[in-house]
Amino acid sequence: MTEEKLEEIIEKGRIYGYRVLRLKYNQITSLPESIGSLANLKSLYLWENQLTSLPESISNLTNLSILDLSYNQFSYVPDSVCNLANLSSLNLTGNQITNLPLSIVNLSSLTELQLDKNPITDLSILHNLPKLVDVLFFGTWFPRQYWTKLSEWKSEWILEEENITIKNVLIQQIGYERICRELNAMELDNWREYTLLEIDDIDRVYVRQIAEPIILLKMTCPSTNHIHVLRVPPTMTSAEEAITWINHGIHPDELAVQT
Repeated sequence: MTEEKLEEIIEKGRIYGYRVLRLKYNQITSLPESIGSLANLKSLYLWENQLTSLPESISNLTNLSILDLSYNQFSYVPDSVCNLANLSSLNLTGNQITNLPLSIVNLSSLTELQLDKNPITDLSILHNLPKLVDVLFFGTWFPRQYWTKLSEWKSEWILEEENITIKNVLIQQIGYERICRELNAMELDNWREYTLLEIDDIDRVYVRQIAEPIILLKMTCPSTNHIHVLRVPPTMTSAEEAITWINHGIHPDELAVQT
């Protein structure tokens, strides 16, 4: 559906009394200003289009409680959206939004926010939304504790978190190098430039009621001193065994001969 066609439908009053409007999968690039005249609209679904902005008249939809803008081309959150004081659910998944605007604090009725698949690195502003409980990010729902700059996420949170999905996201985002440093990983074995490390109580994966610790192999490049840290199976007991496992069963000496 084109913008012109949608405007024609609105002007003829065909959807004036609608409470729900779904315009998904239409490759729409813009909306007409007349969409702001749909005073009865409570839910507006615009996912899978090509929108980069919204008309200012969107802020006239004072009864709107659900707005889905997922999988469009937004690089920012439109101010017209932040003026929707009665909005309770906002889906911005799958856009290119890098920052949340200060004006988002105007969404005082917001209880659900989806930000998944956006390159956002700071969620701090969300603390000013009193009714918001969880935020969808990295494919899971994050509670208020995590609404901060991603660079400020703490390694000790991994030890406290019971949700395995959130725990895995924390490990990925914080990185094993920083986790090893901040949680004082214990050395199990050394071999050449390789060190086998153990961090207990991070993963509570139970096999026959036995908790498996995280076992890591730290590799220091001899020429640059750059450190790489990779996770290896919990059955590894030596650094030599671990590097052989990483090399798909080929011992480093044998690999050197082959190359």
